[in-house]
Amino acid sequence: MIINTDCYLAVLNKYKARFSEAHFEVITRTAKSCLSPSWYLLDYAKENGISFKEYKRLFIKEISENPEAKKRINELREIAKDKVVFLVCYERDPEVCHRSIVKKIIERTIKL
Repeated sequence: MIINTDCYLAVLNKYKARFSEAHFEVITRTAKSCLSPSWYLLDYAKENGISFKEYKRLFIKEISENPEAKKRINELREIAKDKVVFLVCYERDPEVCHRSIVKKIIERTIKL
């Protein structure tokens, strides 16, 4: 299983050309993804300058309470058995981005 977080929207087309057999999952609010943080969480994080640790805790809580998100996590886990899955959003650095959290959830490094 390979879940990749290196790709972000600004370079998506380059990655698609290079990895044509991969699955690209855009996990943004504007894409209406159930795996993106809520507008409430995004606004709360920006307004209050919370740490990434606190953001991670709140985001995991959101995902764990969302049946649609849990279903999509399982679907991506199945897709990743056969092909590379790229999680894609706006943030360039995956280490401070929700896609790194989603990756760990899919890989079951983080339990819901």
